[in-house]
Amino acid sequence: MKKPPGINHLSYPTERAKVKKTAKAPGNKVAPRAVSPGAAAIRKQLLGTAEPVKTGTNEMKKIRGTNQKTCKVVFRLPHEAVRDAQSVCVAGDFNNWNIYANPLKRRKDGSFSLTIELVRNREYQFRYLIDDMYWENDWAADKYMASTFGDCDNSVVVV
Repeated sequence: MKKPPGINHLSYPTERAKVKKTAKAPGNKVAPRAVSPGAAAIRKQLLGTAEPVKTGTNEMKKIRGTNQKTCKVVFRLPHEAVRDAQSVCVAGDFNNWNIYANPLKRRKDGSFSLTIELVRNREYQFRYLIDDMYWENDWAADKYMASTFGDCDNSVVVV
């Protein structure tokens, strides 16, 4: 699969994806194809060829409270994205990209989540760091922006 310019391998959640069997390849062998919930829709969104898509239960929740200046945002990575990860942290504009400031907590279903209170009427770029080694975007981010570091995109939450 040829990747569009400006999108790196971390933008595609295929590394941790399930393998789905496709049509028979030459020699009666089955060709595996990596699939992920909403991955194709996310790629289309990144390329600007589709409407914003929210996939499955990993949609970012925004809880508007009585305070008019802030909003609670639930950052969540589903089990499919983290698999056997031991730790997940979120780093972004809201914590000066400190990779240890906001660790996510493991849930019973294997996903990781964290609720952070953010100032409203702003956009925040962020990414997840899995096991202090792999960067991952949020599959249900409001949008994506090119990173100033390297050839990758950051997730964006609009509060």
